[in-house]
Amino acid sequence: MSPTMWVTIGSVLIGFLFFGASFASFSTNKPRKLVWTLFAIAIVFMTIVPTTTAIFIATKG
Repeated sequence: MSPTMWVTIGSVLIGFLFFGASFASFSTNKPRKLVWTLFAIAIVFMTIVPTTTAIFIATKG
């Protein structure tokens, strides 16, 4: 497995952890700002980082 694949897998895993933290914060009635911040970070790690990796790193090889 290439390092690019590991970066993508790690990024999605981190995104799911942030998504779970966002849901846990929502379930325990934490402040809305915290919930939305965690959710936004999750979206970045699950979509933007893997896409950027695929476009700029994987296409060079």
